[in-house]
Amino acid sequence: MNTWKRVVSTALIVSLALSFQGAVRAENPQPAIDVRYPAVLSGPVQVKVKSLLSERANGGARIAVVVKMYNVWASAARVPDYELRVVTSAGTSYVLKPSADNPGSVPASSSVELSYMAQIDRTDAVQPTDLVWVDVNKDVYPKVETSMLKLPVSSLVWYGDAADNGSIPVKAWGTPFAIPGIESSLEYTPVGMTKQFKDGAPVELLQLLVTNNGTQTETVPAFSVDGKAAGQIYKGSHQEQAAVSVDPKEKKYLYISIPYEADKPLESLTVETPESYKIPNRTDAAAAVSYSVGRLRIALPETQPGSPSALPTVEGFGTRLAFDPLNSAVHPDLAVSVVDFRLYENKGQSYQTGVVKLKLDNRSDKPLPVPQLAAELIGASGSSYTGSQQKTAAQEVLPGTAYVMNYTFMLPLAGDGDHFTLKFSDSKTAAPYKTAIGQVGLNVNQTKNDDVAFSFYPYDLNVKDWSLTYTTGTNPTTRSYTYTYKLKWNVDLKTTEPVIVDAGYSKLQLVIEGSDTREVARQTLSLTGEGRVENGEQSIYFTDTPSDQFDHPLTLRVYETVDTPFGPARRLIGTMQQP
Repeated sequence: MNTWKRVVSTALIVSLALSFQGAVRAENPQPAIDVRYPAVLSGPVQVKVKSLLSERANGGARIAVVVKMYNVWASAARVPDYELRVVTSAGTSYVLKPSADNPGSVPASSSVELSYMAQIDRTDAVQPTDLVWVDVNKDVYPKVETSMLKLPVSSLVWYGDAADNGSIPVKAWGTPFAIPGIESSLEYTPVGMTKQFKDGAPVELLQLLVTNNGTQTETVPAFSVDGKAAGQIYKGSHQEQAAVSVDPKEKKYLYISIPYEADKPLESLTVETPESYKIPNRTDAAAAVSYSVGRLRIALPETQPGSPSALPTVEGFGTRLAFDPLNSAVHPDLAVSVVDFRLYENKGQSYQTGVVKLKLDNRSDKPLPVPQLAAELIGASGSSYTGSQQKTAAQEVLPGTAYVMNYTFMLPLAGDGDHFTLKFSDSKTAAPYKTAIGQVGLNVNQTKNDDVAFSFYPYDLNVKDWSLTYTTGTNPTTRSYTYTYKLKWNVDLKTTEPVIVDAGYSKLQLVIEGSDTREVARQTLSLTGEGRVENGEQSIYFTDTPSDQFDHPLTLRVYETVDTPFGPARRLIGTMQQP
């Protein structure tokens, strides 16, 4: 009996001693820890807080933590079986439950991510101040709890989209940044944000420049950028269809579209990263919990950022356009230049048409694709006019050749000055949105032709001789006369440069007017293919005349016509009159 008493007494003394020792360890003051770097937890294991969320959810409060655990040994290390607790500003402590899919060990000289979560039944806000790893020894009674590591985390908490979240860093527009919590050599810079539309609703397209400052190829990690306006959050979406990898010292663009309400312009942007947690002992789909954590905020300037300020710009006709070197819409061996820009009339309409002629010069030894570029004209007032690319049969430009195509723009009759900026955009990379890649300043070409030599790029038309005659016929039903006009001319048509055009390019329109300037008849002639204008003598018949009497003298007007989505536009290039 005495022996039994001695055994119990000894165990009790040992238990009390251990409890006292644990209490002392827990209360020992800990040196200040810089949470930017991993802290030693136990042996070869070090930890760093990747993210910490505290928000209202499911009728209560939810706290979620992701910890990055490092193993500095050359062999695998077991994840310590410690309890992770969060301490709030009120001094309350809550145990965080590990995710069901947390790994049990850390590979040699490597790291893993561990997720923890607690759902708390309380209605007030929870403000975490510390994370504590506790070793709980349940093999003795009473159990012994030893604080292994305590990290200050009040500066790391994300309180959800709806909260102010003043603790996350704020970057000025155009300032490079790394995403906090992600170990990467990738650096991001906001360089452009343009207002566009999808299905009639406004969308901001954010353009980020990503640079790899490291020595290894990296894949852009998962992250999102949301917009905030008037207390509301507008979710952004990446336009890239696949993962983006960036080689060392390489630069690439990322595009993120953010739909918003027209009367609520965005005030700031928030960069967030996704996290996940799996509820233990459950297999249903709802057991997988996904959430996002804000990393930093991007302050927007008072004025719309617009296209990148470094957008390549040139001036004048014939100057090779410079395009953004990070964009692949235009092959570097394809020299693109504007060769003409004039204003055309749309008869009977309350607008005019601007026609830009673009030359594509293939200076390589292989065929190059015709770029599908969106274009817009920006007038002196700042108004923007969307262009339409010529419907063309050509898909590529042959080696050593140049191809010419039209862009047309609907412009107001009142005009917008004589100087415009023509901006080209890539319409595929961030489809359905456009991204500016280059621009050129242009003055409207107002060169005029003389009476017999007509120029319209790339042609010169010289009329050596011409005459107009007519024949009459009788309608057997109405017994009225009909007139058919015949133009006989001798012309010299030549190109000023060795370029290629197709059937979708300009045409010639010949209009016969009477002495009272009323239109008598018209005929449209192609410049390519069958029935085209040919050098030498050629007879052209006008059979669509509405006139029932002959008139004299007649005037022959020569127009260059261009097809547009709203009908043909024309420009007078020459006038000839019967003596």
